[in-house]
Amino acid sequence: MKLRILIRANVLVAVMAIIAFAILVPFIWVILSAFKNNSEIFGESLGLPSTWRWENFATAWTEGNLGAYFGNSLFSAIVATAVGILVACPAGYAFAKLSIRRVTPVFYIYVFGLTLPIQTIMIPVFYQIKGYGLSDNIWGLILVLVGTGTPFAVFLMRGFYRDLPEQLSEAAKIDGASEWTIFVRIMLPLSKPGVLALAVFSFLQAWNEYLLALLLLTSDKSRTIPTGLVIFANSDVANYGPLFAGMVLAIVPSAFVYILLQRSFTQGLVAGSLK
Repeated sequence: MKLRILIRANVLVAVMAIIAFAILVPFIWVILSAFKNNSEIFGESLGLPSTWRWENFATAWTEGNLGAYFGNSLFSAIVATAVGILVACPAGYAFAKLSIRRVTPVFYIYVFGLTLPIQTIMIPVFYQIKGYGLSDNIWGLILVLVGTGTPFAVFLMRGFYRDLPEQLSEAAKIDGASEWTIFVRIMLPLSKPGVLALAVFSFLQAWNEYLLALLLLTSDKSRTIPTGLVIFANSDVANYGPLFAGMVLAIVPSAFVYILLQRSFTQGLVAGSLK
């Protein structure tokens, strides 16, 4: 019996190692290619570069205009994440803890938004943003990011607040605390894992958003990093080193945020979905 368990464990480890290797190889290839010229990229794709060409990053940042795209992406991701948290936390608390008439049907309306692929509402969203005068404006993209991310955010935070003990709020009410005081001073600090998980998820989603950015942002001054990389690739197809350098620059912020908050993201996502 012990031998069978050991064999299964070894097989599982081997399978996981193979999957991890298959996932890591493309990233290693991109990172190494960022320091190479074309001949090295197409020659020994996984070999080390003969000369580490750091100038590829400077070329991508300046000639590819990735510096401006990077700033637009960072601004939109940070603002959309912050606004999304400010909306989702009180909404999730209200759906979980407050005895409001018809609160459950309203929550289901929120959850219904999780079933809608963004492709099905692209045309209405485009004309609505255009009607607001926010076409080709980074604030228009932020508004849509917050709107499309709200259903999941509220669903996640509601799961956290539902699991928090009612005795805490009841004791605070006996001491004369208002509902807002209970939320801000008691419930919100206790939901920190959920807030951090939501922050990571929202930031990654906003940073990597391509379809909405392609639809709403058309001028070079307002483009974000995903659409900017496509423009750079089409404008300089003969030089792949700076293009791969731009890909590495695009990966760094999302990888940094995920690695920094990985534990909170994993714990918070599981807890908020199941509790």
